[in-house]
Amino acid sequence: MITEYLDDISAGDTHISRARTITETDIVSFAMFTGDWHPIHTDVEYAAADPRFGGRIAHGALVISVALGLVEFRPEAMKAFYGIDDLRFVAPTRIGDTLHVETEVLDVRPKGTDDGVVTSRFEVLNQKGEKVVVATLKALVVREGAA
Repeated sequence: MITEYLDDISAGDTHISRARTITETDIVSFAMFTGDWHPIHTDVEYAAADPRFGGRIAHGALVISVALGLVEFRPEAMKAFYGIDDLRFVAPTRIGDTLHVETEVLDVRPKGTDDGVVTSRFEVLNQKGEKVVVATLKALVVREGAA
């Protein structure tokens, strides 16, 4: 998503990431790592009986973490992740779903002389083209030649 220096990024720039499939191992490992053992993620019988989801779903935090890892960036240009606004999980992600991220730059705003904030629309889509996560993402991006 951030592959250029600040002055080379413009509103309207778009990017589509590579894709990754969510596995049962991802969900179990995430539950172990975070301690989030909510049964909608980890208990087959409980999740199957849930009328809303009808089966196990991935943790929202797992989905956003995977999605952030899918977006391309150049470390020398992207100084830091700056934040997420208006984050919504709009559809469940299930074991076997293959996700990718689509972004569009909404705003580029200088912040001092060496860097600025790039604001992007951030959408995570599954293999059917359904949006599962939508948000506004912000990144701190340096100007070329800045220390």
